[in-house]
Amino acid sequence: MTIVPSIISEQTNVVHPALPQRPDLKSRSAAFSAPLAAGGIADGTRPSASVARSRGGLLPGAIRRVRQYIETHLDEKVSLQTLASVAGVSMFHFARAFKQSEGVTPHDYLIQCRVRRTMELLAGTDLPISEVAVSAGFSDQSHCVRRFRERVGVCPRVYRGLAR
Repeated sequence: MTIVPSIISEQTNVVHPALPQRPDLKSRSAAFSAPLAAGGIADGTRPSASVARSRGGLLPGAIRRVRQYIETHLDEKVSLQTLASVAGVSMFHFARAFKQSEGVTPHDYLIQCRVRRTMELLAGTDLPISEVAVSAGFSDQSHCVRRFRERVGVCPRVYRGLAR
């Protein structure tokens, strides 16, 4: 007798005769699915925080500390090692978990914050663009202009004219 592998759909209840019968299997699966339905997955609502957090990413407290650190040290050189130590995890885990939590890499998030600070300074002060660039944490005016144009779509000088 030759056994031919076949695809069995979930609707069919085929049990191999050599395997022991498990009558409690359906009751176990129902017991495990009930908490998921209560958590909001089955009824279309948002899952609870514990379910969402189990998917990876940083804890909310760690994200808050990292964001705070970046905002207060924006005009300094911010390293991945420093951010990982603020979060209390390894560099490798931090980079993966930060991207999972925020949707962007730590470097992209830092550039976004610096561009946002540049926009604020351009709109609210009369500082030269070179000083705005250094105040926002960019290494020089050229770096600032390049990143600003990528993110905003216009150069800082044009943005300053439009913002006033």
